[in-house]
Amino acid sequence: MIDFIAGILGALIRLIYNLVGQNYGLSIIIFTIFTKVILFPISYKQSKTMDEMNKLAPLEKEIREKYKGNKEKMSEELMKVYEKHKVNPMGGCLPLLIQMPIIIAMFVIVKQPLTYIVQLPQEQLQQYAQEFLGKEEVSKNDIKSSEIQIANKYNLIDMNLLGINFGEVPSKTFSKNTEEKSSYFTLVIPLLSLVVSLIQTKLNQKNSKLTEEQLEQQKTMNLMMPLLSAYISYIMPLALGIYWLLGNLLQILTQWIINVIIKKQKIMLEEGGK
Repeated sequence: MIDFIAGILGALIRLIYNLVGQNYGLSIIIFTIFTKVILFPISYKQSKTMDEMNKLAPLEKEIREKYKGNKEKMSEELMKVYEKHKVNPMGGCLPLLIQMPIIIAMFVIVKQPLTYIVQLPQEQLQQYAQEFLGKEEVSKNDIKSSEIQIANKYNLIDMNLLGINFGEVPSKTFSKNTEEKSSYFTLVIPLLSLVVSLIQTKLNQKNSKLTEEQLEQQKTMNLMMPLLSAYISYIMPLALGIYWLLGNLLQILTQWIINVIIKKQKIMLEEGGK
């Protein structure tokens, strides 16, 4: 399934890649913006659902306290409330369910740009791998793990944009092998990913208006996700870190736009009700 999704997304990035003069870095940036624009209606729907859920929070709390000894009755009464107000409590999970396969597929694409973006014939890629690795027989894993190095060595794809090599891996900054050593600048991306992810988490908490108890329960998760974001950006090629970082920045901007829209809608409804 992931290979299938990676194939579709890879073809889309290849289309962008050809349109922008075969610049890999610019293709990743444009693709990131494109996906956020496409997912905007879903993000808007999610925010509307969360806003409605926040309105129902006092009633939900009352039901939970009233039926805390009877979970079946509690669920029944909560469903009645959701149906009455036409709110789907699972609606807030939809963007995550859609974005997770995309993110996982991007792991594959940035590790194998020759397969999914350049779409180099596998026979030709195998020949490059044999020469690069100095082996007569190479496995699929050998090829997968060395695609970026092969691309750079034989100039099969231009990964540079404004002096930044999107194929570099921040974790290799301290490598003793000078041929694969990354520049110190690459470490900025994992750090920015951590900071931006923390900011996004704080903003999400503010928008969801969780209770103190709920905030306490989510404290560990709210710290783990930004740390995971930074770690992945550290061990993966820079293309994924930049995709992740830019995606989070655009999500913050998207959420701000959505909040403005929802606020204006509320004002219009209040004025219309007078």
